[in-house]
Amino acid sequence: MAHLYISHSAVDLDPLLKLHEALRRAGISAWYPPSPEAAANTALVREKMDEAFAVAVLVSADAMRSAEVQRDIELAVSRGVKLVPIRLDKARPHGVVKHHLAPLMKHHMDDPQAVTALIEDLRSLYRRRCPVLAVMNLKGGVGKTTLTAQIFGAYQAEHGSRVLLVDLDPQYNLTQLFFDMVEADARAERDQSVISLFERSMIHATGEVSPASDWTRLSREPFNLPDLSVLTHPLLGADGPPGRLDLITGQFEISKYAFATDAPALAAIKANFLGQVEALRSQYDLIVFDTNPNATFLTQCALEAVDRVVAPMHPDIYSLRGVRLLNQVIREQVAADLAPDLSVMFNGVQRREQSVFEADARNGIFDARAGFELSKALIGTAIPRSNHLVVSPPEEDMPQWRQFVVHHGRGGGLRPIRDSLNLVASELAALAAKHTGEGRAAA
Repeated sequence: MAHLYISHSAVDLDPLLKLHEALRRAGISAWYPPSPEAAANTALVREKMDEAFAVAVLVSADAMRSAEVQRDIELAVSRGVKLVPIRLDKARPHGVVKHHLAPLMKHHMDDPQAVTALIEDLRSLYRRRCPVLAVMNLKGGVGKTTLTAQIFGAYQAEHGSRVLLVDLDPQYNLTQLFFDMVEADARAERDQSVISLFERSMIHATGEVSPASDWTRLSREPFNLPDLSVLTHPLLGADGPPGRLDLITGQFEISKYAFATDAPALAAIKANFLGQVEALRSQYDLIVFDTNPNATFLTQCALEAVDRVVAPMHPDIYSLRGVRLLNQVIREQVAADLAPDLSVMFNGVQRREQSVFEADARNGIFDARAGFELSKALIGTAIPRSNHLVVSPPEEDMPQWRQFVVHHGRGGGLRPIRDSLNLVASELAALAAKHTGEGRAAA
């Protein structure tokens, strides 16, 4: 489970212990360096910060002089971890504290009401964990893979979040957007891939047989989440943009579940998957699945794991049918307490189409044909058709982060595309903030 990381100066021990006790009573896990040696251990600090849902900074005159506190603030910013400053005295903020924390300063340890409000804010953050979304439509060719990468690349850049992309499509096109086939297949051969979310694999135990090696074998054994450095691949790199945007690569072998007939084994494998996603929630601020355009076992796993489905569609009647079928699957195949919300997003829209099909959809003309209130489920911004959004394989020696439009160079009509991606990302961020994960955790 994620914890609150507490950054403090060496002399602010009394307020540290006071806060820690208040958190304990509220049922919120917290961690802080237990000794000066631990505080100076940057590797340990980075590890603990990556496990945190937020970083609380005890702000005082001493803290603003503390090299460790300054390091913690800068590290939190670079790792995309939410900062929560707590004032201990009336010292005027300066330096790193002023630059990063001054706009966030609203809690003071000397005010009992403010401490109560602080605990409530932290409890909300703690319970929220991270929303999980799936990009899905039961019609292919609507731009799921492109939008999974480009919208959530913009989301990470705009909101400084820790984002995890998971390639759940057996065609693994999302993976191939960042890796050539040789490297993608090499990761799959080592089980450093999505199959390790479903079955015990080589990355879970020495000598374990790969679940991809035998399609007739289904392992029911439970397992713990492996070290993320083995399972995930950081797309931003050490020399790229700040923050975290990771990928769990896909592979063809997860197609095996579509042919399996052992219902108890599949139930155990789905439970493994749901448990792994739940564990991953404590490591990220947002998880996004790129999915296959079919109603399969993988689709059911995704729908039971996510809080919201984002369905891209082209402005045509065929894409509308895919959205209708998707809504039908959600209503009829997923238990009511697990059923995700559905948002629909127009993609690849041209100007003339904006004035006809899209306008009709937003005015409710297609609600009856969709089988639900499509007009109310539509995201406000449509993604225009653009060559910048055409999927292309990575160039040799090009860092993965350069595949994101938001990190491309300037010119060439990029600005309106970036603006559209950022607008959609902001709307999805607002929708994601509504999900607390409490019901799913209880389930």
